[in-house]
This record gives sequence, C-alpha cells and structure tokens, in this order.
Amino acid sequence: MFHLSCWKIKRLTKKIKLLQLNRIHNQPSDQILKKEIAYYFELAARYKKLIGKKYAPFAEVMIVEAYKAAANLNDAAAHYQLGLLFLNEGKFRLHLKEEGVFNSEENQKRETAVFEQAHAHLYAAEKLSHVEAKRLRGLAIINGWGHIADKNAGFELVVESIEQEGSWDRVPQIFANMGLNKPEFFSAIMQRRKSF
Repeated sequence: MFHLSCWKIKRLTKKIKLLQLNRIHNQPSDQILKKEIAYYFELAARYKKLIGKKYAPFAEVMIVEAYKAAANLNDAAAHYQLGLLFLNEGKFRLHLKEEGVFNSEENQKRETAVFEQAHAHLYAAEKLSHVEAKRLRGLAIINGWGHIADKNAGFELVVESIEQEGSWDRVPQIFANMGLNKPEFFSAIMQRRKSF
C-alpha cells in the first residue's frame, strides 16, 4: 500500500510540475488551469488518506500546501477548504485557552494568526462567489471566532448567502447544518424574507 500511495503522489507531483512550467512559459488556458487545480485537489485527497501513517508524518502540512497552491490560482473551493482548516484549528486553540491547562502566550499568538488566515481565505472565497464561504464566515462572526461576536453582522452574511444561492426553501436545513436552529434566528429570517 505504501509503495502504491507514494507512486501515485510522485506521479501527481510530476504532472503538477509540468503544468507549472507550462504556466511560467506560456499563457495557460482556463481548461489547463482547471486541470492543475484538479491535480492539487487530488493530491490533497491522497494526503488525507495518509494522515496518521508513520511513513507520511507531514501529511496534514502537505494538504494545506496543496490547497494553498490551488488558492494561488484563484480557486474559490481551495480558499474555502483553507478557511475551514484554519478555522477548525483556531477553534481548537480557543478551546485549549478556555480549558486553562494549555493557556500560553504562544498558543494565543497561534490562535490569532490562524483565525486571521481563516478569515482572509474565507473572504477571498466569498469574493470569488463561494456561497458556503460566506455562510461559514457569518457563522464565525456570530460565534466570535477570530472577531468580536456580532450576531447582526454574521446573520446578514448568512442571509446574503441564502439570497445569493436562492435557497429560501432550504432555510431550516441550512440553519440546522450550521447549528443556528434557534427561535431567534428563525424569526429574524422570516422577517427578513417578508421584506424581500
């Protein structure tokens, strides 16, 4: 299994290098850029399977690097994945701080940096019209992950994402998936919907 995984990763890396060289020397078409982005996502998927294996100790780092390379090509999904990864790490570090056992200055610095990266990537994905990124950024603002908690501003982002997607019929499902299935949010969204 190890040899097959390494062979597939090397093969993907070789294809990516060729596409990168082509991009440096020529003006690539959109189709070639999409192909390169797809290779980065495939590489990230291969490394996800290797998390926890002793022969791939840096699999999580390679996942982030693969998404960063795809994000450098202005891919909204890659920015969203990076934002999600950094947001999860930031929430973990926030939990460590709240427990008090691992409350160190270094943890606080890392938490701040990770939340800033998460919001930057989610904002970049939002600018590239990624609906879920706008929703996740709204959820982060509502809960105060990386920003001062502001329910109104976060709720506006969530509502804008629903409006952008045109999925008013799926509002209960969307709110349940986000963990916002509270009566105050439902009443606010129904008022908002009546105003449209």
